[in-house]
Amino acid sequence: MLSSAKFPMLSSAVPIYNYLIDELEEYCDCNSSNDITTAVKAGIEKLELYCIKTDDTTIYTVATGKLIIIFIFIKLTKL
Repeated sequence: MLSSAKFPMLSSAVPIYNYLIDELEEYCDCNSSNDITTAVKAGIEKLELYCIKTDDTTIYTVATGKLIIIFIFIKLTKL
């Protein structure tokens, strides 16, 4: 379980998407079965669609702590 809430938190879900994509890509590299590889690649494409949707949101930036990094970068570039 990712959290005590009914749905996983975004800050936990995004790293899980990335982990799953990495593992599925590694699986495709190691296996030669065309049928299974085709199905796995379809799964990778679906996960990547979800990742793209989260990357374009402000909530993703806040949930993953990237807002602090962006703020520090802006402050440093203004010096």
